[in-house]
Amino acid sequence: MAVKSSGQLAISEIVAEFGGSAPHAISEYYGGGSLVPAGANSGVPTSGEVQIGDFYNAVAATVFTISSNANNQNIKTLALAAGGDQNTPVIMTINSGVTIGSSSSGTPAMKTDTGWGSGVTIEIINNGSIVGANGSAGSAGSDTSTNPSSGGGSGGNSSGHPNQGGTYDAGNAGSGHSGSAGSSNNGANGATGGVAFEHSQTGDNNLQVTFSTAGTRTGGSGGSGGAAGTATFKGNGGGGGHGGSGYVPTYWGIGGAGGGGAANGSRGNSWGYSSNGSAGGATSGGNGGAPYNNGPASGGTGGRGGDLQAAGAAGGANNQGGGNFPNGGTSASSGGAAGSTGTSNGNAGSTGSAGAVLSGNTSKIN
Repeated sequence: MAVKSSGQLAISEIVAEFGGSAPHAISEYYGGGSLVPAGANSGVPTSGEVQIGDFYNAVAATVFTISSNANNQNIKTLALAAGGDQNTPVIMTINSGVTIGSSSSGTPAMKTDTGWGSGVTIEIINNGSIVGANGSAGSAGSDTSTNPSSGGGSGGNSSGHPNQGGTYDAGNAGSGHSGSAGSSNNGANGATGGVAFEHSQTGDNNLQVTFSTAGTRTGGSGGSGGAAGTATFKGNGGGGGHGGSGYVPTYWGIGGAGGGGAANGSRGNSWGYSSNGSAGGATSGGNGGAPYNNGPASGGTGGRGGDLQAAGAAGGANNQGGGNFPNGGTSASSGGAAGSTGTSNGNAGSTGSAGAVLSGNTSKIN
């Protein structure tokens, strides 16, 4: 409580505010001395003549006001800047309309700091707002793509004797591929919101903080959780169809066998003089085999196996026979369908918790 502001003033009233040793003399009470804080008592001389009338409104505390918005405020730093010390009580006012915030959810908007003397009090007249920083949003989960290790469709085998007509082996469909999302597909959790006010001193529990006016005190909002990522499991490629075989009496051409689909589909086998297809690779289909051409009757090239997620190609047509010609022949076969592609979504991250309004040595905050 400050010394009164008017009327007759006795030295006993100054002693009641600032203490001192009997017998008392006005010279004990120079501003900036051991009894009278200079920062809060600019009217009290620090040297020279001192009078009782200089002590109207004098107070045994470091008094200061925060009058504009600011972040990361340290009461110890503010008190020292106002001419006080850590063994002197503090009376701090936050003006109406002023917001004390924070630049990071890991830093309180306002704190006492440590090193205060035993029995010191901090009074806060909060006419504004003390607001912790919002927590940062969690990062989104990654989108991943996985190739199958096997399951490509088999290529169609080369046709039998071409004068039999009809169609022989088509390429087989590739196998589907599926799986479950992993941890990399999960969104990260949002960060916890920042603290509004921290009573930092726990080693000496005699530092009492009192909000004589509470004002607005709000912990920061928790950060939003990251979005889920998607795991894609690529389907296998279909096998290629065999090439058509042509037939003219005494002449025949044999179509090539189909290539295997990715991943690692089996090749088609040739008949007669045509070529086998190639086996599928890890991500790409194998080439179809070359035909056997014989005079006026020629075969078609085997169809290429499909790459991952792609159907195999149909075999090449013959240029004699095969349904459009009365002399017979075997039509080219179709490629196999692509295997189905599977997807699996990760989990979205959860929203972070709101920051605390008060933290630290909260038992000594009123």
